[in-house]
Amino acid sequence: MSAHKAQIQLGCPQWSHPDWQHNFFSDKRAAKQHLAEYAQYYTSVEGNTTFYALPSVQTVSQWSAQVNQHFKFCFKLPQLITHKQGLAASQTQIEDFFALFSPMLDKQQIAAFQVQLPPYFSANRLAELADFLSQYSHKVPLAVEVRHPDFFNKGDSEKALNQLLIQYNVDRVMMDTRPVHSELPHSKAIIDAQNKKPKVPVHLLSTGEQPIVRYVGQTNLMANQPFIQPWLKHFESWLNQGKRPYLFIHTADNAQVHELSRLWLKLLTEQLGYTPYRNQDWPIELAKQHSKQTNLF
Repeated sequence: MSAHKAQIQLGCPQWSHPDWQHNFFSDKRAAKQHLAEYAQYYTSVEGNTTFYALPSVQTVSQWSAQVNQHFKFCFKLPQLITHKQGLAASQTQIEDFFALFSPMLDKQQIAAFQVQLPPYFSANRLAELADFLSQYSHKVPLAVEVRHPDFFNKGDSEKALNQLLIQYNVDRVMMDTRPVHSELPHSKAIIDAQNKKPKVPVHLLSTGEQPIVRYVGQTNLMANQPFIQPWLKHFESWLNQGKRPYLFIHTADNAQVHELSRLWLKLLTEQLGYTPYRNQDWPIELAKQHSKQTNLF
């Protein structure tokens, strides 16, 4: 297979974790330096931190300076906007949020802002989402994640959502939580993940140009392979269409997520016949020499 012009962007939900100090980072670096090292291996990050609290202008500037021109952020809108006040009642907060990240937008460091809607955001509120998209989809890149059963019934409600997203060229985030929900609840981390991660069907549809897949894997590494295998043809199809897919890899507590990333990369490389995009300044062979890592890539 010939090399694709478009390439898969790979990331995690975060760029730092207490356990990564022992199995990922090369030394006892200060937390403020973790993003720079993370960006040597991954080309994107979800940035879940903004769902819970807003960074300062100075912090945004520091984040921007730690990554190269190819790295992309996919920050989430704050839960104040999406879960507490609602999109319709949060215009000031929405404007302030996008303004905060305007330096990153100017540098094209934002792949998309993720609008994670709560499980009680039903089809009855679709007009609220339509108003939001009509105001902002032409100003900033957006992606929408839904969790209400209305949008997984393959009926009129789901069709209306998909048509709305297609209209505004906004991608619907695809979340695959089947692996973590199929795991026996033998640890607090797994139980917590099963309680928090939505148990919804996987509906495959790219409504925009940047398909976003959030994969929540099992802690048993090889148990993930049957779940990963069917995804490969979809990534190949998106690439052949010239789309720019994003893959965000999770585990129950994200402590060992890098081993799962390595498995995904191995399968993508072997079965699609090309090497997914990585930091251009980082040779693949370096991973084998990385003293603190377990042959990450």
